[in-house]
Amino acid sequence: MKYNTKLLKKLRNNFFVLSSSIFLFVLVGAFAAIYINTYISVQQEIETRLDEIRLEAQVFSLNSTTDPSILRINLSETQEISRVYSLRDIQKDVLEQLINPFRGERTPLTPFDAPELLRAGGRDWKVVSSAIIVTVDGPEQSVIFFDITDFNNTLSSLFYTLLLITFIIIPIVGGVSYYFATRSVKPIAEAWESQKQFITDASHELKTPLTIIKSNLGIIRSNSNETVSTQMEWLDYVDTGAERMSKLVNDLLSLAIADSTDLHIQKENFDLSCAIADLLNTMAAKAEKKSIEIITSIQPNISLNSDKEKIIQVATILFDNAIKYSEPNDSINIYLTRRNQGTSLSVTNSGRGIKEAELNNIFERFYQTGPSRNSKSEGFGLGLSIAIALTEKLGGKLSVVSGENENTTFTFEL
Repeated sequence: MKYNTKLLKKLRNNFFVLSSSIFLFVLVGAFAAIYINTYISVQQEIETRLDEIRLEAQVFSLNSTTDPSILRINLSETQEISRVYSLRDIQKDVLEQLINPFRGERTPLTPFDAPELLRAGGRDWKVVSSAIIVTVDGPEQSVIFFDITDFNNTLSSLFYTLLLITFIIIPIVGGVSYYFATRSVKPIAEAWESQKQFITDASHELKTPLTIIKSNLGIIRSNSNETVSTQMEWLDYVDTGAERMSKLVNDLLSLAIADSTDLHIQKENFDLSCAIADLLNTMAAKAEKKSIEIITSIQPNISLNSDKEKIIQVATILFDNAIKYSEPNDSINIYLTRRNQGTSLSVTNSGRGIKEAELNNIFERFYQTGPSRNSKSEGFGLGLSIAIALTEKLGGKLSVVSGENENTTFTFEL
């Protein structure tokens, strides 16, 4: 959907930025929690292993260790490497690089005094312990190292994996956020366009009676010497225009009330069968003017707990439309029945019917079917809009079934 106003574009962009930011914040937070928990777990595992190695070094000599991650280097009194204990084949320059910080130290180094981390031969080493031991060749300084490269590689692999996933997800999140931001703004955009169309249609409808009133008043003014009785024709036209404008204003007010979120539903227990029968009696004269026969099938004693006034208003609109769009000498069938799932009022009239393409628009404001648009219809296309709005407030359903040159049936369900 294209957005024609800066306000809607700005709103869409704000939704996009907000939703993307929230999603990325949650994603980064989740990944950070995963990494931190893994880091703490790995560090705890390293410390546990270091404690185990220190304990083994006190009890055993570690000369025959089965752990390839353990390296022991002895320095003679001349500060030369005298012995190396490891399951790996470690190059001499790596050994020299590891042992150099301990040359010249004739007192044992605690783990706290030793370097935190040594890197040699492309691997990471932790100092386990440093002690002076007595050998057959004399006292030697023995330093034990623990290779933690695999632990660090695990953390590095996890970090880069999470980083890669983040960069992969960012465009996906952007696309999804943009889609939902656009979708969120769509109802607002539709309401905006509907409001603009409503104002245009209302202005157009008001323009017609105002033009009638203004033009006829101009004729009366130009014949100011005439008496009122001689200008009754123009005055009748003014009255017709004023009456039409009054009806439009009342319809607009009814529609505004029906659309209002503050509309109060006043429930009461009443006999719907009697209420519909009384309503039909009041509309009989209007049907007789077109020689329309009203055929009824009203199930008696249907009680309802709802807003009687609004239900009668919806029924009035349906009856009025049926009479308006029926041809002279046609018939209207009205059925009121009570079923297990609720109450149903259906109104069927003959006539030209409604084209299938127009059925989706029948409840829109100011919408009138093809024939009535080109005729001087007494309505404005607001009745069904009011009816559908009231039906929704009542918690009911209003539907229509029709076709070109077929009967039209409106069904009001509660």
